[in-house]
Amino acid sequence: MITHAAQFLNAQIYRYTTKEKARYFLRGARQRFLPAKNLIAGPFAGEFGYELMQWQGYIRARRKCYDATHLITYPGREYLYEGCTVSFHDIRLEKAGYSYGLISPAESILLARKQAAALGWKSYDIFIPALLCTQYHKRFLWKQDFRLLEEPPLDGRVHDVAFHFRAVRKDGPDLSKNYPPAFADELAHRCLEAGLSVICIGHPDYAYCASGCEDRRRVDLQESVAAIHSARLVAGENSGPMHLANLCGKPTVLWANDQWRIDYSLRWNPFQVPIYVAANDSATPAPEKLLAAIRDALRDLAQKTADFSEPCYKLPGQQIAYY
Repeated sequence: MITHAAQFLNAQIYRYTTKEKARYFLRGARQRFLPAKNLIAGPFAGEFGYELMQWQGYIRARRKCYDATHLITYPGREYLYEGCTVSFHDIRLEKAGYSYGLISPAESILLARKQAAALGWKSYDIFIPALLCTQYHKRFLWKQDFRLLEEPPLDGRVHDVAFHFRAVRKDGPDLSKNYPPAFADELAHRCLEAGLSVICIGHPDYAYCASGCEDRRRVDLQESVAAIHSARLVAGENSGPMHLANLCGKPTVLWANDQWRIDYSLRWNPFQVPIYVAANDSATPAPEKLLAAIRDALRDLAQKTADFSEPCYKLPGQQIAYY
C-alpha cells in the first residue's frame, strides 16, 4: 500500500533505479573508508528542511575527514557551513522539487566537477544526495553532526511570537500549505489585542509578513537565526523555517493538514525542543484556534523555563538521519 507521504514525495523527486542505489552505496563506502584530499559537497537543490535536518548534518560530520570542503547550495545558506568555502547554484526553489529535489546524479556530478576545476583541485571526493538515497545508505555509511544555532536578537529585544507564514508557489502538488494572508492578518491582530508582541520571519520571497507584525524576513540565514532569537516562540505551518527554529533551540507551535507532516517535525528535533501541535488536520486552522494554542504554549514554557530564564533544549544534538 502506498502511503499519502510516499505519493506526495514521489511526485517531484529524482527516482533512483536499483542499479543506481547499489552504485552509490559502493561509491559512498569508498569515500567513507578511503577519502581523497578535498571534498566537493553538492549541489544541494532540494527543500530547505532537508538541508537543515539531513544534508548539512552529514556535511558537518564529513568535512573533518578532508583538508578542505567546498559547498554548492542556495544563496544565503553559507552560515550553515563554517570552516568551508561556499558557492551558489542558480536553481530556483520553486522549481527544485521536494525532498532532495529533482536534480539528477549526472547533473550534480557535472556541476561539482566544474567547481573543482575552478578551485584547481585534483584530488577530491564528490558528496551528492545520491549517497543518501536510501535509509541503508544513511544508516550504514554516514553520521550527522548538529550545532545549536545562536545569534543575538536583531535589536536586543525579545518578542513573544515569531510567525512564519509560508507563501511559496512551488511546482508540484503542495500548494495548499500556504496560510491565507487574510487569516495571517487576523491572527496577528488577535495576538496584538491579547497583548502579545509579534514579528514575522522567513525568506522575503517565500514568506508573508502579516499586517501589524515587524518584518524580520531575511535572505541571509545568519540574520534569520538572529530574528528567531528575537522571540520566545515560533509559530507556523510545518516548513523549513520551523525546523530552523528547532535548530536554534526555540520551541514551535505547528499546524499541518496531515499527521505524517507533523511526525517529521517531531522526529527531526535533534535538540529535543518542545513542539506544540495546534492542528494536524488543516493547513488553514482558524486564527482563534491558533491564538489559543500559542497562549497555552507560552504559559507552559514559562513554567518549564522559570519564566523564560532557562533553555528548553538538550545538548548534544542527536543523530536523526533515518527519516
